[in-house]
Amino acid sequence: MDRTIAYIATQGPKENTVNDFWRMVWQQNVTQIIMLTNIMEGGKIKCFQYWPDCSNTELYGNFTIENVSEKHYAFYITRKFVLSHKQQQMSHDIMQYHYTMWPDHGTPEPVNLAVFHSEVLRTSADENKTPMVVHCSAGIGRTGTFIALDALFKEGIKSGKINVAKYVKIMRSCRMNMVQNYEQYMTIFTALNERFKASHQRQSLSPFEDKVDSVLRSPQKQTCIEREFEKLLHIRPEYTIDDYFEASQHVKRNDAVLPLDKYMLYLTSSVANRGSYINAIAVSSYLQNNSLIVTHYPPPEDAVDFLRLLTDQESNTVICMDPLSQIESSKSWLPGSSSDKIVAPFTVQRVRETDTYVKVTDIRILKEKDLAHAVSIVEPRESPRIDSTSVDTSSLLSLVSYATNVSTEGPITIVSRDGALLCGAFCAVFNCVQQINMDDSVDVFTTVRQLQTRRPEFCSTLEEYLLVYRALHDYIGTISQNIYENM
Repeated sequence: MDRTIAYIATQGPKENTVNDFWRMVWQQNVTQIIMLTNIMEGGKIKCFQYWPDCSNTELYGNFTIENVSEKHYAFYITRKFVLSHKQQQMSHDIMQYHYTMWPDHGTPEPVNLAVFHSEVLRTSADENKTPMVVHCSAGIGRTGTFIALDALFKEGIKSGKINVAKYVKIMRSCRMNMVQNYEQYMTIFTALNERFKASHQRQSLSPFEDKVDSVLRSPQKQTCIEREFEKLLHIRPEYTIDDYFEASQHVKRNDAVLPLDKYMLYLTSSVANRGSYINAIAVSSYLQNNSLIVTHYPPPEDAVDFLRLLTDQESNTVICMDPLSQIESSKSWLPGSSSDKIVAPFTVQRVRETDTYVKVTDIRILKEKDLAHAVSIVEPRESPRIDSTSVDTSSLLSLVSYATNVSTEGPITIVSRDGALLCGAFCAVFNCVQQINMDDSVDVFTTVRQLQTRRPEFCSTLEEYLLVYRALHDYIGTISQNIYENM
């Protein structure tokens, strides 16, 4: 690095060191703090909360910290602080980037760490002028891993060459045990690999609209999106049979797409003669980790497991990618208008049906003495089409709109014929809509890239990838129209 002090590696502040921490931040004129631990992990306190809650102000020795704003994402939080000195009548802004999904014993997903790092660089106000404070709990393991990622990425961009071992040795000459174990050392390689494989492509809404407009007007101009899609196929993860070991023990003839062991959900309730396996995975939205469940329509013999999934995971909303009148097997678990459906040991009752821009059937799942579990089954008027040139995005957008506005504590379950086709497009549009609403920008490429980590079959055709672009273009058009009408 070019600067004398590029990084300050420190332990997470304790209650008796928090004033000293802010004094150091003030003296070094720090504008960025990278936090790589949670306050509590594994039932132990890892770090003192050295900042006030959002919209509050607190005094730490001679320093006042105001927490101006917070933004919570699936695996990190950004906070904006204003740091003021009591005597000197001066203040400056500080951004804190708090990575919240680093497992207590383990390493983060390389793509997520790469996205986090990209976000830190994207929003750097004074690139390379003042040192960056990086801390975890002890300030050596995760801290060393992130510093190495940042320094080596910048070095790689500048010179085209990096030497990980050499840089870790340099860090260790400054502070013992930086990068504590083999897994953290490997994380430097895997996260750098993800950073160098593809850049993030976040765009503000107006240029994004223009890009899609030009594609819609002239299909010959699709090449920019086609190149993007080819890149996605080239860099998406390649999993081995070992990654699907659990699923391969239970594979059925109608399972075209298998769940990865790492992201598979298990059934926890006990039902006679049924195991804990189900072909369902957890997926993160833009704002919340593992807030979506993706599965396929159950064949009649597995209807009971589908109901177990909804009750076990406390999922109150099921988004179907097709009208259920087209899915014959849905009769095995969804009651008709007149009578209850018995799927032993469950009884499913139909409560009401509403039909506006989507069809919503409210049901109750009862199991002996347990409390009834309420679920809304949501269907489009017609299946989203992805094979024609005049693609209609309204079905997909109506489902996304419902899911965006529904108030639910539990995860939303998304279902299609194979658990991949259209589910990937739904998740991508849903996540991008959250990104638009939160950050006034959109990055389809990175969104799909993160989804393909969980299920490589998501958005695996150009038609489906283009559907995501078209749906977002139409969504931005409607919100622009609403703003215009409300002026």
